[in-house]
Amino acid sequence: MGMYGPDNMGVGLPGEGEAGDIEQAKGDELAERRVLFMGLPRSGKTSILRVIFDGEQAYDTMSLMPTQQRTEHRLVAGISVYDFPGIDDFSDTQYSVLNPEIYAGEHTSLVFVIDSQSDIQSSLTTLFTVMRTAQSVNAQLPINVFINKVDGLSEELKQDIQHDIQQRILKNMGYENLNVTQVHVFLTTIFDQSIREALSRVVRYLVPKYSSLETILNSFCSKSSLDKVFLFDVMTKVYLATDSSPTYPPQYIFACQTIESMEEVTMMCSGFVPTSDDDAVLQRINVGLDGNDEFFIYQISPYLLLLCIGSPEIIRQTSLLEFNSSKVTKAIRQILPC
Repeated sequence: MGMYGPDNMGVGLPGEGEAGDIEQAKGDELAERRVLFMGLPRSGKTSILRVIFDGEQAYDTMSLMPTQQRTEHRLVAGISVYDFPGIDDFSDTQYSVLNPEIYAGEHTSLVFVIDSQSDIQSSLTTLFTVMRTAQSVNAQLPINVFINKVDGLSEELKQDIQHDIQQRILKNMGYENLNVTQVHVFLTTIFDQSIREALSRVVRYLVPKYSSLETILNSFCSKSSLDKVFLFDVMTKVYLATDSSPTYPPQYIFACQTIESMEEVTMMCSGFVPTSDDDAVLQRINVGLDGNDEFFIYQISPYLLLLCIGSPEIIRQTSLLEFNSSKVTKAIRQILPC
């Protein structure tokens, strides 16, 4: 079971309250590569997705009306993220009309959002029912638990809550003989980058040919003597791939802050027109992380960018970086045409 700190069958799928909306739950109408966001009402799942995909300010999402129908958000890699209505108390009859095949497929992932400052037991009871149904259809389904609304909590309390929830999940899954190897737990809040980092860890394994992308980025790091490389979805600041070296939260947080501070990125995206398959736009950013590293960006397309971290000495090797980045750009475009 992975840990990151930064009902009966399919309860609460979209439109369960409206007979005309039940057809939306058919698995064959969902994208092949998909993330299913579920949770109790007011758990914060819709706020998470509004902040990431619609660019809304965190405070503006705090008074959203409850989600009534399934909503789809899209990433550039052909991944759809579905926001389902909050799971409430439904009768067995309502459960029976739902299609469990929504959990099927090797490119499906489940995110269940828990409000850390509300009724955790009710959330876990519902989660256990969803997991039971999901694993009956797809035993290898990744189940990602976002322990949400941890802002304002002390670090000690965050860790205590995370540990408690993790142990209760493990105990229940062990009792029911469910697969615990695909369960991961994240601490999240809409007031920092933890939601984007958590979603990045969820979606990157759904990206087409992810292992090939990782190999490409590993080679780029090695041959260019870089410390870290991220492949970002520009609009959401969710990274779709990275090299295999450990990803430290400060690196990702600083990367997001760097992108946010770049008005040039928006200008560059709107006017970006590649002249060849290996053409990339270099945007050098002279910012430091712990006073030792510099960030720079290669714009691959209007929707994708490479954010690289390296020492000032390495960054000065412009010709080497330009040559290697052109090869990487061409390889990435072949995998993720956009």
